[in-house]
Amino acid sequence: MAASAAPRFRPSNATILSSQSDVFTDFLRAKLEDDLESVPGIGPASKASLQAAGIETTHHLIGQFLLLRDPDCQAHMDAFHIWLSEVGVTGGQKNNVIMAISQKVDVWIPGTWDDSLMDE
Repeated sequence: MAASAAPRFRPSNATILSSQSDVFTDFLRAKLEDDLESVPGIGPASKASLQAAGIETTHHLIGQFLLLRDPDCQAHMDAFHIWLSEVGVTGGQKNNVIMAISQKVDVWIPGTWDDSLMDE
């Protein structure tokens, strides 16, 4: 039996880019809010899962994202995807959260996001 592939972040699975483009753009342009539900892709269930893991604010979530930093952008996004799965963020929302957080952080720390990931 073949081993299953590790979960991967896939930008094409981030529905936020098409179905909620205004929400995504507004998040990128706005001042960062503490409330986790201000992050596109985080609703009440994901917020509860994150809080159970000790992530109380959007700032904490960004801190966790940065702790997983890898020079290889795909590896960094994959590590965050795996971590989100481990704490209970479900389904395709992980891709939306990763897209939103990585793009927001890239504004402050250029090079965090690599546009070539969109070429999959």
